[in-house]
Amino acid sequence: MQTATVSDDLLPIRRAAAIRNYTMAARAQRAYFGIHDQSNCLPNPVPHRHEYFQIYVNTRGETRHYIGGSQRPIGPGTVSFVLPFLAHYIPNAADGVFHVINISKDYLLPSLDLDVFELSEVPLSRAPELAPFRFQHCLDFRFDAADTQHLQDLCERMAQEAQRPPGEATASHLLIRSHLLNLIGMVWRRYGEEFRLCEAQGMVLQSYKQAVLRCIRYITQNLARELTLADAAQASHVSATHLSHLLKSETGKTFLELVTERRIERAKTLLAFTSASAAEIGESTGFGEPTHFARRFRQMTGSTPSAYRRRFQREGARTWDE
Repeated sequence: MQTATVSDDLLPIRRAAAIRNYTMAARAQRAYFGIHDQSNCLPNPVPHRHEYFQIYVNTRGETRHYIGGSQRPIGPGTVSFVLPFLAHYIPNAADGVFHVINISKDYLLPSLDLDVFELSEVPLSRAPELAPFRFQHCLDFRFDAADTQHLQDLCERMAQEAQRPPGEATASHLLIRSHLLNLIGMVWRRYGEEFRLCEAQGMVLQSYKQAVLRCIRYITQNLARELTLADAAQASHVSATHLSHLLKSETGKTFLELVTERRIERAKTLLAFTSASAAEIGESTGFGEPTHFARRFRQMTGSTPSAYRRRFQREGARTWDE
């Protein structure tokens, strides 16, 4: 096991004046998954964070991964993992060959009904997929030439499936996830003992500030109510001003943005898995009037509630949205 910390002048993350948030819609081919390589990756010239999980598979070239107050070396056969909302930076090597994989929480962990900010508290026995993400700061995931070729093949298969036409969406959904779990399984086979030791020693990559966790829980438990920053701050045991600052620094979002996003996500679930009317769903998620719910839902998803439900029922998979 290796641990590394570096001084401030070696960490561009700490020097960044502002850290940009990326969403799946902006960085992925599908609502739940995206993959790019050195030929078509979107530029990341500065430290940033994103609302999804990310895996960086490096086949050729040397670079560094600045993450969680440390830096890790990246060479041929290195795989790097990034948790949602964690500021990080990987400068692409000029001669690099690599894949960048973006994955939504619901696609990676479909049976885990928790907010991304609560994942650090989940035992690995319940969600082993989380292990490489949680312990990236203290382990370097390196593979030999044969395994690196296997990793490259998995990435290429995922990239091919991501380009399939909509009519093959269900098959692609299943195949991409199988390749993704194969990749994580390879990491587990080589580093499983280290994962268990890291967990036993409490070496979690990022423990979000408790006030932020309390605020997120307060929001998700009270979506139907009128939610104010003052009430959330009281529930979080901090002042409203301090909570507002914490939310922005930890998530890049305002209190209102977090509330709206979680209401929309709850509405999506209810539209997909219940027969409740749009009016009932709008009221139960705190949007009030049906017209207000329909307008905000369309703004956030590009679809009306009824169109979202029809599409889900037609395609038969939770992870498709407008």
